[in-house]
Amino acid sequence: MTPTFDDLVAAGLYDPDAPDADVRRQLLERAVAVGAGLDEILQACEEGWLHVVPTRVAILGGAPTLSLEAAAARAGLDPEFAARLWHTLRLDQPGYLVCVEDDVALFELYASVRSMFGDEETFQIAGVQAAAVAMMADAEVAQVRALLEAPQRGEGADNVAVGDMWVAFVRDFLAVVERGVARLHRHHILATGRRYTLWGAPTEESTADVVVGFADVVGFTALGQTLEPRQVDALLRTFEARAAGTATSAGTRLVKLIGDEAMFVAGTADDALAIALALVHDPDLPDLRVGIAAGEVVTRGGDVFGAPVNLAARLVATAQPGEILLDAVAAARTSDVIVLEGRDPRHLPGFAVPVDVFAI
Repeated sequence: MTPTFDDLVAAGLYDPDAPDADVRRQLLERAVAVGAGLDEILQACEEGWLHVVPTRVAILGGAPTLSLEAAAARAGLDPEFAARLWHTLRLDQPGYLVCVEDDVALFELYASVRSMFGDEETFQIAGVQAAAVAMMADAEVAQVRALLEAPQRGEGADNVAVGDMWVAFVRDFLAVVERGVARLHRHHILATGRRYTLWGAPTEESTADVVVGFADVVGFTALGQTLEPRQVDALLRTFEARAAGTATSAGTRLVKLIGDEAMFVAGTADDALAIALALVHDPDLPDLRVGIAAGEVVTRGGDVFGAPVNLAARLVATAQPGEILLDAVAAARTSDVIVLEGRDPRHLPGFAVPVDVFAI
């Protein structure tokens, strides 16, 4: 039930004698106007986000009218499964109403996945999707805060103006983003299907025989001590852009970025070397080093696991600046035009016997 302004005053949320009384009143009136509940307004006041209550309602598509359990029940999901799913999706579970009518479709999605794959696979897929969407949302919100909100506040804007900016941004931007992301998702499904086809037939264990690489910025910790934060950010942005830009052929993929390190995977050793060479010789990047290993991996949740992953990670740690090291399996898979040099076998942590190493 939406409170009245008098209800908010009775709850101690408005003091007409406070220095910010006018702004506070406008924010409370906006929250009431969009149908926010008393518990939500109380939490917003306590946590300092009263000015974005209208934004929250605009994002959700209306004021919440359903509990988590009620929305899930509409999709045929039991409360225990729904609670675990909501947690897996990395979403908060406050004590008040959190869902709107459109959220029923979210539960219907995972009810359908559950019917096809079972509980545990549903949670695994939900976790991967939540991680990807959370990262996208974080990037979007951080950019708006830095490029729109911060300058606005710097010019003296109060929370009323900032809140109006956020509502306008959501109104003009979110629907466009959702349509675009839906199309992007379809394109990536096509690209991923093609890549897996090039890698070979599927297995029930979700394994693939591939070539794994790690590229690492040499001396990044020391660079972080000498560069300004903006310079570090610019360096990482360039590194990330180059890493993503090099792993774009049909049989390759940038698996993840871990600060100053990039992990990539390819169907052939030559494709993996092409990525490594492009990064090492990029004039806009600091010194890099690369480790490459080949063999069978498990693909799960958008990541890859297995002995080749561990070996490639160990090899990059022993490489010199500008050096690309390969294990014997990856080296044997390179084409005849690739000239490799043998290195002394290396004792690597986690490997019982010395590992044969090659460099290009």
